Amino acid sequence: MLNMRRLVSLLLAVAAGVLLAPAAAHAEPADDGNRAWSVRPGSPEGKPDRRTHYTLQGTPGASVEEKVLVTNSSKVAASFVIYGTDAFNTSTGAFDLLPAAQKPIDIGSWIKFGAATVTIEAGATAVVPFSIAVPQNATPGDHAGGVVVSLATGTDVKVDTRVAVRVYLRIAGLLSPSLTPKDVDAEYTGVSNPFGSGKVAVSYTVENTGNIRLQSRAKLVVKSAATGITLAEKKLTDLPELLPGQHVPHRAEVDGVFPAGPLTVRIELEPFPDPEQPVGQAVPKTESHTIIWAWPWLLLLAFLILLGGAGFLVRRQLIRRRLAKAQAEALARKRARKEAKKAEAAGAKPEDKAEDKAEAGAGAGASA
Repeated sequence: MLNMRRLVSLLLAVAAGVLLAPAAAHAEPADDGNRAWSVRPGSPEGKPDRRTHYTLQGTPGASVEEKVLVTNSSKVAASFVIYGTDAFNTSTGAFDLLPAAQKPIDIGSWIKFGAATVTIEAGATAVVPFSIAVPQNATPGDHAGGVVVSLATGTDVKVDTRVAVRVYLRIAGLLSPSLTPKDVDAEYTGVSNPFGSGKVAVSYTVENTGNIRLQSRAKLVVKSAATGITLAEKKLTDLPELLPGQHVPHRAEVDGVFPAGPLTVRIELEPFPDPEQPVGQAVPKTESHTIIWAWPWLLLLAFLILLGGAGFLVRRQLIRRRLAKAQAEALARKRARKEAKKAEAAGAKPEDKAEDKAEAGAGAGASA
């Protein structure tokens, strides 16, 4: 019997470890076995309204009063834990809430309920008032969190199947909308065709450096760093809402990029606020870039081969000209030697012949 109890305890502990994993915050109905419930904003009269989340305004030191509706869709009564917590962006940019075990330090710690739990009859809806006590030192801008409702069990195991409704609170003051791309890194991949175009893959991080939540349109632009000519550009999928202080990595690719040597790879952002909470001022566009090198290696190889072939032909032509010149000079020298030999074979020089004639005349006179 004792072993059976240990086995049951072990199974419950394993189940708790699995179920305590934080769930994404949403307002969809939750279903935990034979328990089902949903959460939505309520009007001041405690009636359902058209809101899917809270979009609120406040000032430092003020208190914002609201109501949340919790519906027990189960066939039996159930008790629920209800609390506030802070929001953050996941690594994919999704909106999420802190795990139940993590203590909130922002708007989640400002949300107050009359009681930590509420018991609701089967098929009934409870109207649960809550307040947001804004501290005097609250910073201007957007503070995001959520009202979370999870099932409270009568055992030591708390099943953290959560359902929540988002809470956005904008504190009055100087608003500074700013979305910044950074850490841009790019890589060029060529193709086998020496005259073809390749692909640029870029990774970058977008950080909300302002104090309001922003979405953004994005564009990837590749230019020749030498000439400034645009080689390729691509409109990217709109970036999801990013909360103040949060940052999310992104990746993008663009095809049809000619390898023109040094390339400027630029990410351009055009941020915009939620239409429900306009900022009343222009949101500045931002950009960040990096420079990479993309050489048409096959084309360069072909060029070098052609250049080497041309050099070989020029060198060969020069050698032929030198040989021809040397042959011509040798032939000229040979002809000169032949002429000299002919002249020598033809007899004495003219002055030698005159002397011979004079000597002959003198001899004839003596005989007389």
